[in-house]
Amino acid sequence: MRRIPHFLLLASLLATLLPAQDDTPPPLTEYEGRVIAKTMHWKGAEWLMRRVREEEEGPSQMRAQLQVKPGMTVCDMGCGNGYHTLPLAEMVGDQGTVYAVDVQPEMIAMLKQNIDSKGLKNIIPINSSYSDPKLPPNTCDLILLVDVYHEFSHPVQMLAGMRAALKPGGQLVLVEFRAEDPAVPIKPEHKMSKAQITKEMNANGLHLTRQYDGLPWQHLMFFGKTDPAATVPAPTPPPPPAPSK
Repeated sequence: MRRIPHFLLLASLLATLLPAQDDTPPPLTEYEGRVIAKTMHWKGAEWLMRRVREEEEGPSQMRAQLQVKPGMTVCDMGCGNGYHTLPLAEMVGDQGTVYAVDVQPEMIAMLKQNIDSKGLKNIIPINSSYSDPKLPPNTCDLILLVDVYHEFSHPVQMLAGMRAALKPGGQLVLVEFRAEDPAVPIKPEHKMSKAQITKEMNANGLHLTRQYDGLPWQHLMFFGKTDPAATVPAPTPPPPPAPSK
């Protein structure tokens, strides 16, 4: 009887013990000519609740423009500790649902504390991955992204997941600090222009349906699915850095 070499036996054993390889693409540092910003760390969560935020960003004004109705299912993507999640939960009412998605488990833990303190029962926290929002398909009337899209290290995969989660006629809503306005006191990598936003959404099967220009510092842009059946191409990886001389 033919004996199996020891190194093959070892390789077979390792294959059963080691976890399956993750086929998620590596994170991008650049996309469509834009530098991707680093994710805001959970230790900075208190900044989200700063008292001057209403004056600087007009969040109440922004949420009014969403036209959220009782009974709707909405998502607060990149919810953090729940600054927008809690008001959205009140807007959709007891018959509605808010999916609160964040990639950092520490943010989700703080969100749950805030949910419990308010006694809200219509919020579903989701700890996403960097490449998958983990939203159920065909469920959302609206997905809100406030100052978070520019931090996505896997924008194509995240947008694909969100497109799949939108109902027919659903809206993906981006709120981003205006890159066109030098007076907005935010780091450049945390700002986006209308042209850049539109370019990236169009490249991922989304088209502009509405916009609102009345916020103090930010763009507010609404996107719908261009073609629900369309296949979105994978991103082109950035070229490798030139060798140092």
